[in-house]
Amino acid sequence: RARNVIVSAGVVGTVELLLKCRDEDKTLPRLSPMLGEHVRSNSEALMGVTARERTQDFSEGVAISSHFWADEVTSVEPCRYPPGSGFMRTLIWPLEGYGTEGTTFAGRLWASLKHLVYKPGDFLHTRLLPQWAERDTVLLIMQTVENKMAFRRGRTLTVGGRKGILTARDPQDPIPACVDAGSDVVKRFAEKVDGVPWVGLNDLLGIPNTAHILGGCGIGADDRCGVVDVRQQVFNYPGLFVADGSVVPTNLGVNPSLTIAAMTERAMSFIAPKAVAPAAEALPYPHSVTIDGHYVAEMPANGNGNGTADRLKRLSPLLLLLLPLLPLLLLLFAIMKKR
Repeated sequence: RARNVIVSAGVVGTVELLLKCRDEDKTLPRLSPMLGEHVRSNSEALMGVTARERTQDFSEGVAISSHFWADEVTSVEPCRYPPGSGFMRTLIWPLEGYGTEGTTFAGRLWASLKHLVYKPGDFLHTRLLPQWAERDTVLLIMQTVENKMAFRRGRTLTVGGRKGILTARDPQDPIPACVDAGSDVVKRFAEKVDGVPWVGLNDLLGIPNTAHILGGCGIGADDRCGVVDVRQQVFNYPGLFVADGSVVPTNLGVNPSLTIAAMTERAMSFIAPKAVAPAAEALPYPHSVTIDGHYVAEMPANGNGNGTADRLKRLSPLLLLLLPLLPLLLLLFAIMKKR
């Protein structure tokens, strides 16, 4: 039997696995109700500039070599792609009708269509003309402002009706689809290199995106306000740890990889070496799961159990078979009553 289990499947993988264990398989039924809440996007937008001329090769050099703050809450990270890379251009569109200039989908679409008619060359540079990586600079916009969403398990047509992760935007602090401060930086950079500023097609559709998903297994004082404690150990399940971006509690506004590594190293330092670790103990009953992982009804405080509910569960298949006969039984009852 494992003394400790560490879940480190990335935000989407970890949250989906734990949601399935809690709500469907019932193998971890005491996971916090906060699981899947407060998921963050690092308040990001993927934008960039495609130069019209080929006088400079923007693909030369280290992929990410600089970083700066555009204002108190907005940071920008220029990124390069090697020659031949071009798949990302299938997901982008010239920057028009973005942010406050087109706050609705109809407004953004109309502004983009007008731009396509008046400046078709911009469309060709960003979407079709060769050597895109050599002429392009991706600008990753990140912010520290508070916004969030939630993860749920549900069925979706995008994966053939199978169950997967669904998102729900927070009603108080929704993740914005447009980062206006980022568009200002992109336009200024485009002026310097005689380029075409662009955004993702998701921005045109009003759908936020991110390269650094965070949260979903938040740190809290107890299981009512978090999934893990300050040592990243899951509440109600001693020896179960989470060590990835799902425990990051806020939008960092920068690339989170070093923060995730530092938090993980700290969490692992609390796990005692095998030679001095205490013996593993079974979870105290009631915990709703037998030793072989099967879900059982929880025992109340008096230890008597809920016999009626158990019997109804066992009889439910028989009740379902008798349900179609109910109208016939009612008819027979009415005939017998008349006689």
